[in-house]
Amino acid sequence: MQKTFAMIKPDAVSAGYHHNILQELELGGFAIVSKARVQLTRARAAEFYAEHKGKHFYEKLVDFMSSGPVIALVLAKEEAITGWRTLMGPTNSVVAKEQKPDSLRGKYGTDGTYNACHGADSPASAAREIKFFFPRLILDPLPDPATAKTFIIDHLQPTLVKGLTALCKQKPSADKMEAITWLAHWLLDNNPNKPRTVDHDQLELKPEDEEEGFDLGEGGQVEKSVEEMEQDLAATRVQSHFRGYQARRNVQKKKEGPKVSIQTHEMADDEKSAVKIQALYRGHAGRKRVKGLKTG
Repeated sequence: MQKTFAMIKPDAVSAGYHHNILQELELGGFAIVSKARVQLTRARAAEFYAEHKGKHFYEKLVDFMSSGPVIALVLAKEEAITGWRTLMGPTNSVVAKEQKPDSLRGKYGTDGTYNACHGADSPASAAREIKFFFPRLILDPLPDPATAKTFIIDHLQPTLVKGLTALCKQKPSADKMEAITWLAHWLLDNNPNKPRTVDHDQLELKPEDEEEGFDLGEGGQVEKSVEEMEQDLAATRVQSHFRGYQARRNVQKKKEGPKVSIQTHEMADDEKSAVKIQALYRGHAGRKRVKGLKTG
């Protein structure tokens, strides 16, 4: 997949055409890798168009390009350079209006200078112009569709499914934004690529929630496996997360209304759900240990 540099010029930005141009390039199959709204100084504009220095239009072009903000873009697509230049149309907007009226310059440009947009004409110029506006951008190749699909299935879907399952169990409210916010916080807290720091008080359980003694009969105690310990810790975290959310919601309600603590059916159900989820985790671990004793 090829990358190219594109720019929406001051005339199109000041007229508000940049919204239409951005929409059209996305409809044209271009992916926006980077975008920046920039006000060029005259010196920076002169540096960018240095290859045209000495030509009759150079001074006018530099004045124009420093007259207002531009939108600099890094675009990606198969054959992105030729694709973007085709979408822009002929350099002179007068010609574009006659020959390619549906092109960007045909619709939004005025003449050869005030022509709405700019695009790199070769891989070398694309690399130079991208570096000019985005010096810190690393131009790694974009993954092909098959690779991207595999990555999503292997690395994104498992975590997302866990988060959506937790959301369904929690049911924060009927408000869509609250549900989205809850899921966003859950994904941040459970990012598998980042170690999670858990406060000590989050791991503490109420006395009544401590695991009941498990009688293994004459077989004696069975040492927990790593998997079982991880499940137990996960159960604790799930429960503490539920209770933390409930506590924050109670605090918010107290701030907004009279300072009267009311235990609603919904709050009681949330508390029961938290305990039940932990019990399910631990019950599963207990059944596994019993099965191990019977088959051992």
